[in-house]
Amino acid sequence: MRRTPINQITLEGPDLSGKTTLYQKLHERSGYYWNIQDRSSLSMIVYARLYGRSDYFHVESLKRELSNLNNIMILLLPDWQVIAKRFQKRGDEIQNLVSLKKVYDLFSEAADEFENYPNVILIKSEVDDNMVSYIVHQLRSHFERKPYHKYAEFFKIAAASSDNLEKVGLNLFHYDDGMFDDVSEEMLRYEKEKVYYDKIRRKLLNKIDNELAGANEYGREETHESRRFIYTDDSCLSLCHFMLRNEFLYGEFYLRSSETKETLQYDMNFIKSLTRDVFSKLSEFSDIKMCKIDLKIGSGHIVNTKV
Repeated sequence: MRRTPINQITLEGPDLSGKTTLYQKLHERSGYYWNIQDRSSLSMIVYARLYGRSDYFHVESLKRELSNLNNIMILLLPDWQVIAKRFQKRGDEIQNLVSLKKVYDLFSEAADEFENYPNVILIKSEVDDNMVSYIVHQLRSHFERKPYHKYAEFFKIAAASSDNLEKVGLNLFHYDDGMFDDVSEEMLRYEKEKVYYDKIRRKLLNKIDNELAGANEYGREETHESRRFIYTDDSCLSLCHFMLRNEFLYGEFYLRSSETKETLQYDMNFIKSLTRDVFSKLSEFSDIKMCKIDLKIGSGHIVNTKV
């Protein structure tokens, strides 16, 4: 079993846009499968701007939320006439029609900015059963069950959504129970990177062997739960760190720089392959039940060949 789980789903949009209805229907359709939250830092930004307050820290918070590609935002923005009609029928405890239109326009500006993000779903129609079925299908198939290296597309879309074709601080976590059936052996032979991959694999596995044998500066034999199973370098894949705790293998990876359009998919396939090798090696000492791959990217970018 492998899975890239959704950490949380936030429902966003102006008042009377259908968030409560969608919240209820998603839980009913999925059997309370996901952690669904009403509003995120985006609402804090909208209302800060509405009331003339500084939105700086809210903007930074929203960047962190959307940089975690395990988070999903669903932004509801039906036609203004739909919301106005609901207001005339139901009213609102806080907003009047004028202020509600200002809020709607601010969310419209946000939709223009975020609709191309890989983890944002923009809904411009009213909530109905067909829409809920579509969203549940997208969340289960598109977001959670792809082969690991296919998530490189998410990083690429995120970079492409920026004017300078770069996103800083993107991250994604992924789980595998030891099957590793999505590793592509063909991709490991990628001509531009295969020597680089072999070097990292050799250095890390030798490091683990040496630590277990006591070939370190302390002359101390490490156990299979050592904190010292680590590879570091100043190249693009600059950190790989594994720790085994209670039959659970943690793999931390840091790409200081990643070309998301061409190379990242191969790097992610290699990361999954390397995790498979470490899983196999440490399984000699422990019945490992699950591993977690936690990938962080400093600069995720697309090289602009037109410049």
